[in-house]
Amino acid sequence: MGALSAALLLAISIQAPGTCPAGADVERQLAPLLPPGFESATPDVAAIDENADGSLTLSLARFDQGTIVRRRLLRALSCADQAQTVAVILAVWEAQIHPEISLRLDRLSPPRTPLPPAPVVPDRDALVLRASPPAPTGGTAMALGAGLAGAWQPDSFAPAGRVDLMLSRTQRPWRGRLSVVGVGPHATSLPPGQANWWRLYLALGADTSIGFGRRWAVVAGAAGVFGVVRLTGSGYTDNRRVWNTDVGAEVLTRVEWRGGRVRPWLGLAVVAWLRSQTLQVTGADSSPALPRAEPMAALGADFVWGQ
Repeated sequence: MGALSAALLLAISIQAPGTCPAGADVERQLAPLLPPGFESATPDVAAIDENADGSLTLSLARFDQGTIVRRRLLRALSCADQAQTVAVILAVWEAQIHPEISLRLDRLSPPRTPLPPAPVVPDRDALVLRASPPAPTGGTAMALGAGLAGAWQPDSFAPAGRVDLMLSRTQRPWRGRLSVVGVGPHATSLPPGQANWWRLYLALGADTSIGFGRRWAVVAGAAGVFGVVRLTGSGYTDNRRVWNTDVGAEVLTRVEWRGGRVRPWLGLAVVAWLRSQTLQVTGADSSPALPRAEPMAALGADFVWGQ
């Protein structure tokens, strides 16, 4: 059954598969249990999934860490009781993650009808339904992103694009990154014609992020770069085409919105090339060099999956 997202009153986004319990019902039960200002301090995401045997799986994910805790629940006698059970568990989890808050469990609504004695369940289920949740455990998160960019030089502007593959531990601010970047053709005047060049490179490195606000993060990263450059001439008697390799380093910074699995970003990257690439024209007095730095501004988005 498709997931129905309900994120109306709380910063905690509750994703519920159906109507028993509905996300809105869980939110109404959860709001009185948390401190008044808590809704402006956390962007955590809770998910309620139905299992084939009729039970539910409840999980909680941090916006920058993925899923950190998960539990299986037996069906309650009514949807209202189920919503209250889910709300209490979520409140306890949030209190463990954020020890600075205090819960208000005295605001739980009394049951409308007396509940029968709890059934005796096997030890396996008893462990699943224990009152204190398991300690959050780290997992692996992956992200695949793409962006469009513009690269500029003193006398030239060129379109560019990049694809990034990232791997991280969900409780760590660091992530590894492998990027493929292509920079469109630049042109420079070199009488009696002009020279054109474009680049394609791989970057392997790491990024670190610092969260600010409810759903934003600043990312800074560095990577080693290996690339190729294609140089062509036009307007000459003998126009030649040359391939060459180059190595360098890339630094970047981004501002990311982390409201879900799709994370838009706006960034700036600069590549410094270590080798000198010169342009030579037969009979010309000078041999200018290609710029050693390639600044780029980019806009893109990452898709994140994993624990």
